[in-house]
Amino acid sequence: MPLITIRMYEGRTQEQKNELTEAFTREMARIIDRDPAFIKVEFNEVPIDDNAPEHLKKAKERQL
Repeated sequence: MPLITIRMYEGRTQEQKNELTEAFTREMARIIDRDPAFIKVEFNEVPIDDNAPEHLKKAKERQL
């Protein structure tokens, strides 16, 4: 079972995560010739810090 782990800053929408999941699954299946049903994608979201993109830092500030 191929497992793709995506580590990124928190704050992405579910729609963005769904699009990433679809794209990575589709391409992994194509490249390794494997049924997409067997490919799993997981997200490890890390807290916003000083190195995060500005738009994510601003979005986090608006939530506080």
